[in-house]
Amino acid sequence: MEAFIKQFGIDWRLLASQVVNFLLVLVVLRVFVYKPISVLLRERKERVEQGIAKAKEADLRLQNVKEMVRDRLREAEAEAMSLLGDAEVKAKEREGVLLESSRRKGEVLMQEARRTIDTEQEKLRAEFEREARTLVRTAVARVVEMDPERVDDSLIEKALTGVMKHA
Repeated sequence: MEAFIKQFGIDWRLLASQVVNFLLVLVVLRVFVYKPISVLLRERKERVEQGIAKAKEADLRLQNVKEMVRDRLREAEAEAMSLLGDAEVKAKEREGVLLESSRRKGEVLMQEARRTIDTEQEKLRAEFEREARTLVRTAVARVVEMDPERVDDSLIEKALTGVMKHA
């Protein structure tokens, strides 16, 4: 056996110190790591069990609430049908009144819309004329290479009359 130990180069003192070191590490890990982790795991397991119990209780409450909601929905539906019937009768009565009122209001709105459209058309026509005058003045000035202020207004009026007839 001694030859076997010498052949592998095992030193008893070194082996003994490594066994002592291993036992020390084992004790330290057991005290500082294993016990706190086992406590944490136990507490977590308890919390999970409590959560499951509360979830079951919540499911029961939810079932009760669902039943209550179904009952109330049935009651509300019956009441709604009754109210709907009453409302339908009243709606038919008011329908005639509202149709006549709406027809009158529609006529008034159409007249107002026509007036507004006519006013807007006049504004647009005046603006178009003003812009056309400016454009014609600029165009004529460039054509005759004159100062735009010296271009004769009668020339512009003739050009605009021609444009308005074609538009």
